[in-house]
Amino acid sequence: MGCHQSKIIKIPQNEIFHKEPEPARLHADSGYRNADPAKLQPLNATPQLQQLDIIKATTSSNIDHLQAKVWNPNNPASWEPEMRGYHSVEGSNYPLPSDEIEQHRLETQHYILRAIYQGDIVCPQTKDLIQKAGAKVLDVGCAKGFWLESVRKDYPLAEYHGVDIAETLATETTEYGKINIKFGNVLERLPYDDSTFDYTHQRLIVLGMPKDRFPDALRELIRVTKPGGWIEVVEADAVIYKAGPYSKKFSNALLGAMHARGLDCYAATNLEWYAKEVAANISNQGIKTVHAFHNDNTQLGTLSAKNGKTAFFGMEDWMHKSIGCTREEYRELVENCVAEWAEYKSFWQGCALYFQVKK
Repeated sequence: MGCHQSKIIKIPQNEIFHKEPEPARLHADSGYRNADPAKLQPLNATPQLQQLDIIKATTSSNIDHLQAKVWNPNNPASWEPEMRGYHSVEGSNYPLPSDEIEQHRLETQHYILRAIYQGDIVCPQTKDLIQKAGAKVLDVGCAKGFWLESVRKDYPLAEYHGVDIAETLATETTEYGKINIKFGNVLERLPYDDSTFDYTHQRLIVLGMPKDRFPDALRELIRVTKPGGWIEVVEADAVIYKAGPYSKKFSNALLGAMHARGLDCYAATNLEWYAKEVAANISNQGIKTVHAFHNDNTQLGTLSAKNGKTAFFGMEDWMHKSIGCTREEYRELVENCVAEWAEYKSFWQGCALYFQVKK
């Protein structure tokens, strides 16, 4: 997955693989928009990964090991959906597991995102804010605290908290200090008082966030953030741009399955629209859009392909039913999807939206 920023690219309409179901509308004059391929902004070529020091040397081999474990036919307990651990929170539609395999995938995904966004934090004002002793940082949907641990390494004076719907997670003690992790759901009331945090971060909860609840989630992030504090929300579109035939089939099934659950296939593209619903409470809004290849024979692209493949494996129980195929056919489809990404130069789009809570 390489990144580059240059002129605006224009993708012919016949290369866009789907027609999105009619998007939900918050009000008559401003509906959530579909992604406009003519407006996608690629990034400049990513600097050498060794220079950025953002990918652990063992990460790629760890994912190879995990994928071998997931697909080891001699160890069905490691990959059959009924043998994997899933979230048990009432009302949660999140389709990915919460087991150790998924935690390793999320750690790998963290390093991929860190490379693409060229750091853990996009909002420039936040970096000065959390340099100060006693600044409080919250990560919503933190998993085992990979992002928190990474940020704490660079900003050791702040106080770090995380919240997640996975009940098995608990406070983590890392080599950089203690991270306080609690059980909580942003769609309910988070377990914190009003105006607690200087910086609140939320990343990639698109598969568990109904589109009509996105503004509610932003309001809850605003509630727990101090006036004058900053919020950063990172999302990705569930869209494979420039998809080949296997990816078209998979992606159309994914979009249909998400639509049936009321999820937003274009969460990244629509972040600015969601922010309009809370505009009265925020200021100084900024956004960074990234475009990255799935598999282009670079270290990062290869790692991204492996990460995506592992995530698709984790969706098997949900997706094979949506497609209407057997588990074996689904696994073959996933393999073929990943194999064609390099040939078709398939890519995905993500956005990081940040804003300040009004004083």
